[in-house]
Amino acid sequence: MMRMLGLGGSGSPKPVRIVVVGEKGTGKTSLIIAALNESSQPQPNIPPVLPYTTFPSEWFRDPIPATIIDTSSKPEDREKVVKEVKEADAIVLTFVVDIPETLDRLSEYWLPLFRQLEVRVPIIIAGCSVTNREYHNQSGMEIITTSIREQYPEIETCFDWSAHHIARKVFWYAQHAVTNPVGPIYDKETGSLKPRCVAALTRVYVLSTRDTDFILNEAGLNNIQAQCCYEPLTPSQSRGLIDFVQERSPLGVDENGITIEGFLFMNKYLVEQGRIRRVWNILRKFGYNNELRLADDMIPYSSFKRMSDQSVELSDEAIGFLRGVYKNLDEHSGNNLGPQMIGFVFQISPENPWSIAPYKDASEKTDDGGLSLEAFLSLWNLLTLIDPARSLECLICLCYPSSAVRITRRRAIDRKEQNSDRRVFQCFVFGPKNAGKSALLNRFIGRPYDDDNNNGSNEERYAVNMVDNDGVTGDVKKTLVLKEVQMQEDGFLPSNEALGACDVAIFLYDSSDESSWKRAIDLLVKVATTSEDAGLEFPCLMVAAKADLDSFPEAIQETTRATRDIGIEAPIPISSKLGDLDNLFQKISTAAEHPHLGIPKIKSKKKRSRKLMKRSLMVVSIGTGAVIVGLVSLRLYAARKQR
Repeated sequence: MMRMLGLGGSGSPKPVRIVVVGEKGTGKTSLIIAALNESSQPQPNIPPVLPYTTFPSEWFRDPIPATIIDTSSKPEDREKVVKEVKEADAIVLTFVVDIPETLDRLSEYWLPLFRQLEVRVPIIIAGCSVTNREYHNQSGMEIITTSIREQYPEIETCFDWSAHHIARKVFWYAQHAVTNPVGPIYDKETGSLKPRCVAALTRVYVLSTRDTDFILNEAGLNNIQAQCCYEPLTPSQSRGLIDFVQERSPLGVDENGITIEGFLFMNKYLVEQGRIRRVWNILRKFGYNNELRLADDMIPYSSFKRMSDQSVELSDEAIGFLRGVYKNLDEHSGNNLGPQMIGFVFQISPENPWSIAPYKDASEKTDDGGLSLEAFLSLWNLLTLIDPARSLECLICLCYPSSAVRITRRRAIDRKEQNSDRRVFQCFVFGPKNAGKSALLNRFIGRPYDDDNNNGSNEERYAVNMVDNDGVTGDVKKTLVLKEVQMQEDGFLPSNEALGACDVAIFLYDSSDESSWKRAIDLLVKVATTSEDAGLEFPCLMVAAKADLDSFPEAIQETTRATRDIGIEAPIPISSKLGDLDNLFQKISTAAEHPHLGIPKIKSKKKRSRKLMKRSLMVVSIGTGAVIVGLVSLRLYAARKQR
């Protein structure tokens, strides 16, 4: 991914790093000097490799300076060259037209090296000719580099800088390729705008046409012109632009103005005509960064700063807004949103976050792969819980106008108040291998218990759904998130920060396997002591899975006694295979709503350490006292002897 251009220590833009590489004698140093002086006169006392050279910001259309880095051709300096290439924002690759071997080396060595290093930055080919005047023009350069450009589409362009006044243009273009990159916007192989660019430009179109029935007329065009600090179009210019679009894109214009198809065509045409800076100017004015995501200053990160035991939830207003979005789309699709309509929700977002893990298989779906309203809202709640920045970005793209999230109370306060006001509870699902964790998550979202939709992955999996109010306080349904915690072979537990996100934990074991029970109770002890040491206690439940199988001998007596000894409820028997879950999800939600109950009474490491310390001090105290008594006795004995 291209390195983003940040700010330097003084607040000024960081210089663009342009690294010049190539074979020995291909003019690397001469190119830099020619760009500095714009002269073909020989320069005295030229070093083999120039020190870092800064080209000032005023040399460029985008006022960002460039640091030009010359490199050595010596084999012993290869590691240094590789280091510079890895840190480059752009690369200028040199060859000599008169020496075909130097051109061959580009495709035989340098370009494969960049791919091997996974360097994804603009590459500019710069060739010069010392004696052959035939190719002293740009068209000649394009002819001799056609094959290599077809093989390596990452090459931005090629220059013939044999005429030294062209040298500065090489670096001007390299800087321009960094500040206005083609890669995020345009797919050279297909000759089309990339999906994320289409989404961004569609949002620009929607924002610019809300007051004109979503058709870009003369007023809308001038809105964009004004937003981008361009001069307003005259009526004749507007008419000429509309005629131009209509001629080349028949669906791009209707009787009222330019359609979204026409707007996308206009921007694609600008890119293909080398005017990509104008497209980037539009995108940046509407809040996009170089990755075509909303820039950081567009997302209110301060609105979801929180401690590890606090969570982020959608506000009532945001939930109401999303209900409206669903209702509007549902009118066109029946009783659920099908995959096409779900894609429409994120049409103007950078991408559909629900199309990838962990959201893709996290909710209950209808037979045609659609979402009910509850599943739709559940996925939004999950997205907000684990990635609030992405949730806010998507809401902003949907033109949501006001505060979207709220921060819940700390769990320590919830325990003191003996209730939780959270609407979204996260339950960590622990258990040894083959205890039935995945089967339980499948049942929670209405899937066959043996559906292996995690494909054996070790990635943590989520399942989210709404839970009925049976036995639960409050008059609204709660959203319950189950997180299947993948345990490491070495028994490594989640970090304290990760445990802070847990509202309630369940520990599954195979009720037919005594070793599974022992591993589960051992796991509970480890998790409970770790969370207590961190001040992040939460309710815990034991779940006896696979109740359709015969229990191990004396299972009920042993498990009941063990759970009673640590102050939690007896294990809840379930069978995911038979669908007999004994209201487990309601019980989990009830436990989360009462965070002061169901906390295992296990002496934490800190308490055990304090107790051991106290005993040690007592021993030291007793020992010290004995020594003092002994010394006093010796002193008295010596005094009596002297008499």
